[in-house]
Amino acid sequence: MRKIKVEFAGREFSLVTDEPDKVVEKVKEELKGSLKGLEKYIGEHSMEEILFLALANSILERVKLEEKIEDLLSKLKEWSG
Repeated sequence: MRKIKVEFAGREFSLVTDEPDKVVEKVKEELKGSLKGLEKYIGEHSMEEILFLALANSILERVKLEEKIEDLLSKLKEWSG
């Protein structure tokens, strides 16, 4: 296990993982992308609210992807008979 640091709004957050470097870098980039659009809320909302919003957005994207995968699998089953 190793500790990875990610900075947001002048604060440092740690992620503990044993994932390969390629996966860690992808996660860091996704985190930065998710949080970048939320920087405008700093000062207006608490850090907890901002991070909760980022988490909610992430879960929403995952749910939408899962639905899309289910739809594609259903279509594949229809096409394959």
